[in-house]
Amino acid sequence: MVFDSEHCVQDVEGGAPAFVWTSRHTAALIVLCTAQALDGIDVTVVNAALPSIQHQLGLSSSALTWVINAYMILFGGFLLLAGRAGDLLGRRRVFVAGVATFTVASMAAAVAPTAGVLIAARALQGLAAAAIASMTLALIATEFPSGRPRNRALAVWGTVFGASGALGLILGGVLVTGPGWRWIFLVNVPIGVVLLIGTRWVRADQPERGGQRFDFVGAVTSTAGATLLAFTVLQTDRYGWSSAYIIGLSALTALLLSYFVLHEVRFAREPLIPLRLFRDRGLTGASVINALRGSAMFAMFYFATLYQQQVLHRSALATSLAYLPLTAVTVAAAVSAPILVRMLGSRWVVAVGAAFAVAGAWWFTGMSSVGDVVIDVILPSTVLSLGLGMMIVPVTTAGLSRLSPADSGVGSGLLNVSLQLGGAVGLAVLSSAATHTTNTRLADRPDEAAEALTRGFAAGFGVAAALMVGAALAALVFLRDDDRGPRGR
Repeated sequence: MVFDSEHCVQDVEGGAPAFVWTSRHTAALIVLCTAQALDGIDVTVVNAALPSIQHQLGLSSSALTWVINAYMILFGGFLLLAGRAGDLLGRRRVFVAGVATFTVASMAAAVAPTAGVLIAARALQGLAAAAIASMTLALIATEFPSGRPRNRALAVWGTVFGASGALGLILGGVLVTGPGWRWIFLVNVPIGVVLLIGTRWVRADQPERGGQRFDFVGAVTSTAGATLLAFTVLQTDRYGWSSAYIIGLSALTALLLSYFVLHEVRFAREPLIPLRLFRDRGLTGASVINALRGSAMFAMFYFATLYQQQVLHRSALATSLAYLPLTAVTVAAAVSAPILVRMLGSRWVVAVGAAFAVAGAWWFTGMSSVGDVVIDVILPSTVLSLGLGMMIVPVTTAGLSRLSPADSGVGSGLLNVSLQLGGAVGLAVLSSAATHTTNTRLADRPDEAAEALTRGFAAGFGVAAALMVGAALAALVFLRDDDRGPRGR
């Protein structure tokens, strides 16, 4: 490794052309990471604003959930389609379209006069976020060659991604307490405009497969199936897993996704998702681990927030500020991960990170109804976030390292789908466990509501700990250590 006169890093790998990290690469990485942060923040920023939105726009409790659900359903449902569109149409082109649409949708949400307009704007935000999220990883893979340059870029991306959820909660609490809930959307507008200007530093790419046909049937069935899966999972809190409505939706989801697989294997000339990709152990293992990691991450924010507000009776702002330590720890863990990968390899870094996540989730199971926010929230969430932060970069690297440039878009989409839908499905399962435990406790002791809620949250974290054990095992089985070494290869 040498440093040029502009302090740019140059890796020399035998006779291969040298890669020089220039100021353009830095600018492009800032643009891509900032766009990814917008996606992550908007998943959680609305939570703190829900009471204010409900009061001002007159939403019912059931309609209020759609302010979040409309975003999540479109986000999860269109990730694969957006990823493939980038492969076929050009990744920067799809990225720019996503940022522009997100900016317009944010303005519409900020000035929404009615609940219907707000929910429609949130759905459009989710659609745009799918394009942004699937393209940021793909463009990083295009801009930076595998090895140390890509690992460094992914460390920055992982830091931003890992911190964005907590930052969304913090930002939401501050803005709602200050200028009002409309500002949680309004702040996106100038950022979006700056990002659109900044895309000039992102290298333009050409579609990798000129003349390829677009798999329309695969696009429709996969998007409909993924969207319906997200919708079904989000409805379980209202109807319950055993209701005829949920069973019917689940059957229709299974039918759509089953036909999608059949179509890709037997009929598609140019598959939306080449199933040969799943022969790549790195991508398969990373997808499984991402789904389990998403479950733990979603559960932490969901249960810890409810515990603080419903049991410890903390305000929205105080609740959000409790996530500052875990944000710092996530950043430190993501930055340190590439160094650990060069020392230990991806497999062991992910396994150790999962072990920390198990410890943090299990610590949460001891929470008390008369507990202390430091002992029962800040410390366990810090340990859990340390583990989750350690996993971000090596999991992403393992998933993308062996994909060809032509498949990087759909590979990025798969990793994002596994994280988002895995987190949504996992949270629904954990919520069911928590609700069952709470209801059972209330049936025996109806006068101990706070204790019943606490035991329910603890049960949810217990399931999360078990899922992270599965993530550690998946890392040991699927991932390899061929990226271990002094040069991160």
